[in-house]
Amino acid sequence: MRQTLFYVPHELFGVPIFGLGWALGVWLVSSIVVLFVLQRRHGWTSELLGYLPLMSLLGLALYALLPSLEVHPQGMAPLGLPIRGYGMFVLAGIIAGMSLSIYRVKQIGKDPELIYSLAFWMFIMAIAGARLFYVVQKWDEFVRDSPVATIGAILKFTEGGLVVYGSVIGGMLALYLFSRRHELSMFEIGDIIAPGMAIGLAFGRIGCLMNGCCYGGICEGWPLAITFPQYASTELGHYSPPYAHQLTIGELYGFRLGRDELGDVVVVQVDPGSKAEAAGLSVGTKVERINGQQVTTLNSARQILLRAGSPDILINNDQFAWSIGGLPKRSRPVHPTQIYSSINAALLCLVVWFAYPFRRRHGEILFLLLTLYSIARFLLEAIRKDEAGQFGTTLTISQLVSLGVLSVCVGFWIWLLRQPTLSNKSVASA
Repeated sequence: MRQTLFYVPHELFGVPIFGLGWALGVWLVSSIVVLFVLQRRHGWTSELLGYLPLMSLLGLALYALLPSLEVHPQGMAPLGLPIRGYGMFVLAGIIAGMSLSIYRVKQIGKDPELIYSLAFWMFIMAIAGARLFYVVQKWDEFVRDSPVATIGAILKFTEGGLVVYGSVIGGMLALYLFSRRHELSMFEIGDIIAPGMAIGLAFGRIGCLMNGCCYGGICEGWPLAITFPQYASTELGHYSPPYAHQLTIGELYGFRLGRDELGDVVVVQVDPGSKAEAAGLSVGTKVERINGQQVTTLNSARQILLRAGSPDILINNDQFAWSIGGLPKRSRPVHPTQIYSSINAALLCLVVWFAYPFRRRHGEILFLLLTLYSIARFLLEAIRKDEAGQFGTTLTISQLVSLGVLSVCVGFWIWLLRQPTLSNKSVASA
């Protein structure tokens, strides 16, 4: 895990990098050069004009957005703009996906400019969809004291917080709109880019490992298990996500907090051989206070544990007291679900890549990917612990969406198999 790879300095030779500074100057010169070269090659086409909004948004981001994303520790000089491991792997995934799609387009004798044009719109809408899905799901984590601060928190997507299904929805919408605009077959293009989507996801999941998100449950004794450091950011003192999760529910010490039928905070699990068992903690006992603070709700217990360095837990009206002691340096071993997911995505890429020559109808490869992914994602969610069950069930939001996507895919296959097949010549050239 390494959330921050390095920092782009706040200023260079006394001039800010972002805002009204070096980056904006480079953007201005580069934009003029790119527009000049494209105009000389293709003239003032609609495709060329389509790049203008992107260039404008980039300039606006350099001027107004990126300065707000710089890290300013309290009482310290600005550290600069953090370059996150998550964001870099997402970028690597985009490049890999585009490269694979361009290779396929050239292989079947089509113009690769199609992929360049489509990639821009799919990137924008996939990122927007992935972030929107995450923000809606965890809105309370983004609310700040002012609208500007809230928007700034929402836009920090390079630190993590992108939901794959949100990117799929956004990307499919972009693919549909692009196909309609250019009078192309959405399913035909979808078949071409399906392997690129899968390999992009494989890289993105490694980014999740760097960020510490999408983590799995406890799996001590499993040779592939991994642990995470106490802090994700030592300079800011932020706990890593798996460590914070284990700390706030008690797993770090070998027990788990929950609620009973009356809504009281109780111990719902004690791990054999753990510190909790050695201290005499048992399932069903009620937690009254932690570090002298009254526990009223499960959330309050978690917040107290999150702030506590060496918690003392008083249980059953002071009949039982346990001084836990200092915090460990690393989390307990967990399933490397990020690696599992990355391997799964890479295998899906291979499956749909080699299945492409055998397709008989446009859309088979795209929906083969979506069908297999929804099944695999549903199963992988069973060993992830970063999401809770929804709507009174044990199913996470991603599992529920997986069932929805799988239902759509089943309906599509029923419709598709009734359509006429492509001729052998069409399959070879399309």
